[in-house]
Amino acid sequence: MQSSHQITVQTIIAEKLINTVFQPIFDIENETIVGYEALTRGPQNTPLFSPEALFEAAQQHNLLSELELLCRARAISRFVELKLEGKLFINICLNVMLNKDHPYGETIKLVEQSGLSPNQVVIEISEKSPFPNSDILLKALNKYRKFGFDIAIDDVGVGYSGLKQWSYLRPDIVKIDRYFIDQCDQDVMKREFLKILFELGRISNALIIAEGIETKEEFELLRELGMVYSQGFFLAKPNEYPIQKFPTLDVCVSPKQVSTIETIEMLVTTTKTVEYNQSVNHVYDIFTQNINIYAIPVLRENKPLGMIFRNQLMESYSDIYGRALFSKKMAVDIKSNNHMILDHSMPLEQVSTLLTARANAEFTQPSIITKNGYYLGVVSPRDLLKSITESKLEQARYANPLTGLPGNVAIEKEIDYMLKHKRPFNLAYLDLNHFKPFNDIYGYAKGDLLLKTLANSIMINTSNKCCFVGHIGGDDFIIMFKNNDVEKVCQNILTDFSQQSLSFITPEHQKQQGYYALDRSGKNIFHPLVSLAIGVIQPDTTCYNSYHQIADLASKAKSEAKKNTGSSLFICRRQKQHSFDITSV
Repeated sequence: MQSSHQITVQTIIAEKLINTVFQPIFDIENETIVGYEALTRGPQNTPLFSPEALFEAAQQHNLLSELELLCRARAISRFVELKLEGKLFINICLNVMLNKDHPYGETIKLVEQSGLSPNQVVIEISEKSPFPNSDILLKALNKYRKFGFDIAIDDVGVGYSGLKQWSYLRPDIVKIDRYFIDQCDQDVMKREFLKILFELGRISNALIIAEGIETKEEFELLRELGMVYSQGFFLAKPNEYPIQKFPTLDVCVSPKQVSTIETIEMLVTTTKTVEYNQSVNHVYDIFTQNINIYAIPVLRENKPLGMIFRNQLMESYSDIYGRALFSKKMAVDIKSNNHMILDHSMPLEQVSTLLTARANAEFTQPSIITKNGYYLGVVSPRDLLKSITESKLEQARYANPLTGLPGNVAIEKEIDYMLKHKRPFNLAYLDLNHFKPFNDIYGYAKGDLLLKTLANSIMINTSNKCCFVGHIGGDDFIIMFKNNDVEKVCQNILTDFSQQSLSFITPEHQKQQGYYALDRSGKNIFHPLVSLAIGVIQPDTTCYNSYHQIADLASKAKSEAKKNTGSSLFICRRQKQHSFDITSV
């Protein structure tokens, strides 16, 4: 036996000295594991331990095909042995896939022998290697598709062919390269690029996986941008015995658990559908027998591929040769992609933005709604527009007219929802000190501008996904926190507002740290500069059942904060209705 430092790739292949580790891929909306990526490691404590070194050595000795077959066989057998759930992602080298000497059909043999189904396996190809001629690659991939495998493109965004291959190959799954994930929370360009990729995934009906997530900040930003499927060290590292349950993460509570926002799912209706391989004549018969059906979704294994529209098909059949031309075609051959495919959890406000960006001809077409990538139903444009209009009117009706923030009705509704569902939250009550003297000295117009400045400071420093901001009225605001960043966010608001408010104060008054104005009894007395008081409560939601109880607690916390001079933060550490533990910051 060779020493560990002299071991060769020939020996590794001959003696099958590789190890397979698995990294989970998560559905963060449903907090489940949807699959595992199989990754190969060489013998430990050898120069060929890393996959990069191992595959480079195999390529140098013209043994890539042999090494890949060994890796696939080991990945499949270990996946079954460990009884892992979900899909198995297997990496395949393009050079091997297109090598004429590589044995055809070996992967399907290995899969069938193991007892797995091909639809449990994803063939993952990397965009880091130069893609060959698109037609050649498409033919190679179609061989895998015929067996029932899903196709994933890995490392999208850094390769030679970029988005062109995505458009042409139409993969089932797209994985975003780590380069765009790395510190995306600190890079505006990466953030915008990621937005585009998630939107392209929605349009092309491809599942998007953000891989290589290593920090909490990256994870939270990606989820805010629309990420559903994720992979990376922050969630779980590759392991020979990978985790099989969703991990406990120190992140903001998932929006799906706390959101009271109306989503597109509330408008879903059912309609007739057809399978991709059913005849066009069958589709035509459905339209002729159901005069109220204007569009039919085309599905494959309950995943939407497109839509067939009545007016287009009827126009084609009206031609003298129409029926003869279409009689041998399948539904998938005539489907249209000019429609929206929306996830069931998408807020109506976001749908409104997408809808208004559509072309006029597409504006009146129904949208397909999915859940976890599978067909759920359709939404008519009429129902969508009606609901969006009603939602906008309700928001406008109950919003504060000065700041546009949710008013008392929305605030009460949000708090009651959290109490009813026993969701933990922190509540901050914000109030300006000495606001009346400011109004008296500088006028109500500047007073309104100061309130807008405070509202802006709050919105800049809070996350829409983890915080609910409301304007009670006058100079009173609330923030409901659904994460644990309360003290940090409140301190940022205090600092930001203190700096911004000085732009409204004359240099003379800044120097004096105040001004003379009439008090409520008509006496001319000195008042300090306007400042901000924040009182925070952390209620035990199992002990309260009404908005009024929470409002009373928050008001007491605010009063404690206002006892201090200047801007201050008071946090009540008590969770139940007893005397306060005072923490002033």
